[in-house]
Amino acid sequence: MAVADVDLTDRIARLERKYRLAMVAATASAVCALVAIIGASSGRAVAAPTAAGGAAITDMLRVRELNVVDPNGVTRVKIAAPLPNAVVDGRTLTRGSRPQDTVSGMLLFDAEGVERSGYATSDHGYSNVMFTLDDKTRQHALFIAEPTGATTLRLFNGDTKDRVNLSISKDGPSISMMRRGEEIYRFPPKP
Repeated sequence: MAVADVDLTDRIARLERKYRLAMVAATASAVCALVAIIGASSGRAVAAPTAAGGAAITDMLRVRELNVVDPNGVTRVKIAAPLPNAVVDGRTLTRGSRPQDTVSGMLLFDAEGVERSGYATSDHGYSNVMFTLDDKTRQHALFIAEPTGATTLRLFNGDTKDRVNLSISKDGPSISMMRRGEEIYRFPPKP
């Protein structure tokens, strides 16, 4: 096997590991949302006590926004329809390509209140479902499921302009890699 093939095989193996990690993180986010909703509804909702005299049970909680805070009062989980715009380094950023674009879903924040992850769906137009993983100032992983069934996992580094795209659609799978903003690999090749 040629050296380039070994290098490519290693890169694909690393990409597969990152994909599995993203899937675990997405599952963990969904579990966190469920726990947050159950916790909020069981601890603060007003409902009739159960027949056995136990804790009250609420059949439905209907809100536009739910914030789960830590012991210091810092919002750690926000579930909202729609989610507010992102604030990065004091700048307000829209969550779509146009100012009127909005998304609804869940955001995770670190102990400092910095947004670090999101799981959302577009409110208008093309209804993608998205999962993101962020550092303190930039997005580094984006997992998109389109309503047509196409799916893309994108890993990127804004500082170096390195990026890996792994996609599948009705046309089949594709992978591309960029280093320092220049495409270094694409399969299948562009026609």
